[in-house]
Amino acid sequence: MKSSTGRYLTALAVADCGVLLWFFLTDSVKMFAPEVVNSVAYAVFFSYLGYPVFFLFVVCSIWFMVGVTVDRFIMVCLITKAKVYCNEKRANLGIFLILGSCFLINLPHFWSFTIDFDRGENGTGPALVKTAYQEGEGAMRYEFWVHCIFLVLVPWFSVFSLNFTIITKINKTNNKMNSKKTAQSADKCRRSENQITRLLMVVTFSFLILIGFQCIAQCFFMLLPDGFDKEIIDEAYAIAKLGVVINSSINFILYCLSGRRFRNELLSVLRCRARDLPYMSHSSGDHSSGTSNTGTTGI
Repeated sequence: MKSSTGRYLTALAVADCGVLLWFFLTDSVKMFAPEVVNSVAYAVFFSYLGYPVFFLFVVCSIWFMVGVTVDRFIMVCLITKAKVYCNEKRANLGIFLILGSCFLINLPHFWSFTIDFDRGENGTGPALVKTAYQEGEGAMRYEFWVHCIFLVLVPWFSVFSLNFTIITKINKTNNKMNSKKTAQSADKCRRSENQITRLLMVVTFSFLILIGFQCIAQCFFMLLPDGFDKEIIDEAYAIAKLGVVINSSINFILYCLSGRRFRNELLSVLRCRARDLPYMSHSSGDHSSGTSNTGTTGI
């Protein structure tokens, strides 16, 4: 889609793919092969690339969702400003600002882990250890106030309030127009309204539930209040991390199944690919035939 919304959705798709890939490299690999934590090479990768980049993709995914929502909000509620702000140039600028801001705010994660070179003469045991910063109060304050509050809760409330405003605006606009339309036109408008409302509600509430649960579980995991079972909190936090991955995995499904426009775009792409396949096969056959004839004649 050549539009500001399409740009944000492309950026969101890239971030979601990054979340899935880096979650596998930083979390799933350690579950499938626990001995990998003894590898110095993996410790270097995890400390200086895997762990910080994974969180960068997570935060970018969350804020690109905010970008999509803000873009829709301007198109629906601020129609007079849509031509100025809802274009590809502005979208590229917004994506660049989100990416740059998320990278700068995510910098402390690059100092969270380090390599343990003092593991004894035989070099056995975990090569990956937490830094003094990660063990201290500074990391806890950063994770709670910056990561949980600013990077998660602020976009959480932003997406909720903006989508609520969009739905309210659509309902009011259609109620005003119903009296001026025929029954057939009003029914068509109502179906379109229901589709948009359904898309917004499904995407928003899946985002709110999964990200909200992750934020709450992470706060309990870091603070570990008195009277709570540590094992239960650890299990809840593990499930909450999986919720972030699920949120990144289902965005494509939610948009394509809940929105007609996205389904049409997908079908259009698939039809183009289907039309190209016979042509590519025919071209390949002609090329093979030509090569065979050339070899036979010796030219």
